[in-house]
Amino acid sequence: MNLFRKIIHSKLFIIWGITLVAIVSGLAITLVLISHSKQIRIQDAPPKLPDAANPSNKLPPPEQVNIFLLNATSLEITPVKVELRLYSEPIERLKQIVSTLVKETPPNYRNPIPRGTLLNEVYIDSQKTAYLDFSHHLRDGHIGGTTAELLTVTAILKTVFDAFPDNVKHVQFLIDGKEVEKLTGHINLSQPLRF
Repeated sequence: MNLFRKIIHSKLFIIWGITLVAIVSGLAITLVLISHSKQIRIQDAPPKLPDAANPSNKLPPPEQVNIFLLNATSLEITPVKVELRLYSEPIERLKQIVSTLVKETPPNYRNPIPRGTLLNEVYIDSQKTAYLDFSHHLRDGHIGGTTAELLTVTAILKTVFDAFPDNVKHVQFLIDGKEVEKLTGHINLSQPLRF
């Protein structure tokens, strides 16, 4: 009977040991993946813009603007203050702010916009509709699902309307220069949106 108990205890010890190693390995891998998933902060200085965007050719002073990201703790879209050197021309300002939203992910936040997404172009028409032309990565790299799609659209809309309460009344999404009906099949993007 003693031999039988020793065998059972040794098997339990081995199972316990394997379980402990698996848990520690899983935590280590998770920490490594999280540390590598953080994006690098972009430079504060904007790229050289045409003279029309900055007639004096001086770098403008830094301004604080909000970009809206997913708070990793509360899982809500929340404003994150970033400091940018924004030019006075509204279209260039809009391009700078939305480009920052696409690239910026400080610690403790997640960007609902898929990695690799680029802002190709920005237009504002006479009815104050902003046309945001994103690369195909916005659609092709998206994880899908109603909630994820809503978070992406909400982050973009809140960022635009917070920065341009008077200059922009609606936002029309474009992908590679073409209007889209839906991002991943859930939210209707065929018409300009208002938040």
